[in-house]
Amino acid sequence: MLNIFITVLPVFLIIGAGYAVMWRRLITKDVIDALAQFAQKFAIPCLLFLAVAELDLKAYFNIPLFASYYIPAGLIFMIGGFTGYLLFNRTPAQAVAVGFTVLFSNMVLLGFTIMERAYGVDALSTNYALASVHVLFCYIIGITCMETLRSNGVGIILIISSVFKAIFRNTLALGLILGFTFNFSGISLPETLSVALEMMARSALPVALFALGGVLYRYKLSSNLPEVGAVAIIKLFIFPILVYIMGTYVFELETSVRNSAVIIAAMPPGINTYIFASMYNRAQQTAATSIVICTGLSIFTITAWLAFLN
Repeated sequence: MLNIFITVLPVFLIIGAGYAVMWRRLITKDVIDALAQFAQKFAIPCLLFLAVAELDLKAYFNIPLFASYYIPAGLIFMIGGFTGYLLFNRTPAQAVAVGFTVLFSNMVLLGFTIMERAYGVDALSTNYALASVHVLFCYIIGITCMETLRSNGVGIILIISSVFKAIFRNTLALGLILGFTFNFSGISLPETLSVALEMMARSALPVALFALGGVLYRYKLSSNLPEVGAVAIIKLFIFPILVYIMGTYVFELETSVRNSAVIIAAMPPGINTYIFASMYNRAQQTAATSIVICTGLSIFTITAWLAFLN
């Protein structure tokens, strides 16, 4: 257990460094925002583009893997939404934002880094396969539900149009879409461009983790801790348990592939949950507080999941 804890600790030390420099006011909020935007809008899309463009789709795109992860993901979205609606008296739109909070895993910033440290670079292929549709899957579900609630009967065409506009404004989704385009076309990138993209991609995770720490400093704990506690239980425990059951007993995935899917499911909510809540001005405080508390708890829950799987 101690060795596993030491494996995941450097990831959280980088987050802690970002938190500490904001706490001590060694850099300004604007600098953290600039780092976060660089990582979110440029570096991480480059990372995802290269990962998908170079991914062996035949080897890693298989129905059992995606079903083992995304069937539980859909269930978790509904569980989170109904929990907010029924137990915490949220409006339907706010309940969708709560459901999105438990749905969207911090798959790239934490997931890739922890998987690489725990299982090595070779283990990332499964993560790249899951991540290649993660942003699209989550945003399509969340935006479709929100736009349907806001539509007031305007029609399915306008709802679909709103969904597509929102997705194509998201640079993470664009990076994935372009990656698929290059993968299917078989076009090779010029070496100079490929090297430049790789340099950008290498900066993505450390910069994003550091910026994440700085961003987390702003989100103070609020009075809605019971709701956030429910989010933590659903996100950090129920979600990975469902993925483990599906991957082990229903689809019988290879152990290494199943482990990758379970660890990704065990990641805390990502910053995109707050971005989504802010897009619609719904349940932002719950999303922000959930990010802070779940990220802190995940130091121990991820360590426990790694120990269990090993």
